Amino acid sequence: MINITSNIVKTSGAYILYSGLFPFQVGPTKEGDKLGVVRLGGHRENNETALEAAKREVFEEASMIITPVSSPVTYYKTEWDEKPVIIKVDDEISPVLIKGNREKSLSVMYLSYANNKPKPSSETNGLLLLTPDDVQLICNNKITLNEYLQQNGIAILKRKLNQNLILEPFPQLLFLSELLKEEPALMKEFLKK
Repeated sequence: MINITSNIVKTSGAYILYSGLFPFQVGPTKEGDKLGVVRLGGHRENNETALEAAKREVFEEASMIITPVSSPVTYYKTEWDEKPVIIKVDDEISPVLIKGNREKSLSVMYLSYANNKPKPSSETNGLLLLTPDDVQLICNNKITLNEYLQQNGIAILKRKLNQNLILEPFPQLLFLSELLKEEPALMKEFLKK
């Protein structure tokens, strides 16, 4: 059992469902040769709980007020490329994912809903609003931002981005892709709300 209110949680974020779409940040990778598709979330500050950090970070990055829901299952990974195990979490709202090392630091992801339209903040280059099919498309194919947009993909761009760069799915998006494929009952329940 893991208590995620402890100081061992370093970062926190959320899979947000807004009008059937999942908002993710998009922006140049450090190398500048791809556009990273990154979860909304970030580092805990002061004495925040993991949940408080997720709520604050999502608001700071996308101006969204989220309503987290307790996941019926919490998956735990020490490394992104390993198969997750199911664990019990001692918290009022259980995250869907905990990643990291229990002795050093953890990163958590919550399931949540939002009713207000996302809007990129000053620190966010842009947002992609992904359907479940878009998630699979980006995670399973080399697709540029331009190709995504030509296929009726939805983006809210604050800054001009090179639309000919490949969209690079970061680990949290890849995990969402896994959930959509391998846990259809869990995700169907989440998506119908």
